[in-house]
Amino acid sequence: MQNWTIFKADTIFTFGKYDGYTLDYVATNDISYILWCVRNIKKFLISEEELVEYCNKSKSKIISILSNPSEDFVNSAFPFLLSQNDLTLLNKKWEDYEEYIEMMDNADYDYNDDYSVGNNPYYNDNLDMDQQDPEFWDWF
Repeated sequence: MQNWTIFKADTIFTFGKYDGYTLDYVATNDISYILWCVRNIKKFLISEEELVEYCNKSKSKIISILSNPSEDFVNSAFPFLLSQNDLTLLNKKWEDYEEYIEMMDNADYDYNDDYSVGNNPYYNDNLDMDQQDPEFWDWF
């Protein structure tokens, strides 16, 4: 994932094993994958409210499947559902995203500065072949 992506219920995954599926489908059927994305993909964002809601639905589903065990048992047996560390990480990612947006909105920021060829000490213009030159195409 190259850019920040804020996932909502109808957002379609464009990567991974759920490529082509919506967040709602994935979260309903495999909440652990959503949590994996939160933990491992830097630019994956989901609102805390949505994440908690999907995790609570999954927890309810597990409780009903296990014939209504205690919530303490579910929390201890399935710690992957959601932790305070996950929420802290998600909040940190939202802060990083807001800093990124602020930087991009800054009028003094030169968008080409970081990526310009002239700033790359490893780029040698003399080695660059001019592909528009007819001599280049005569090689083929």
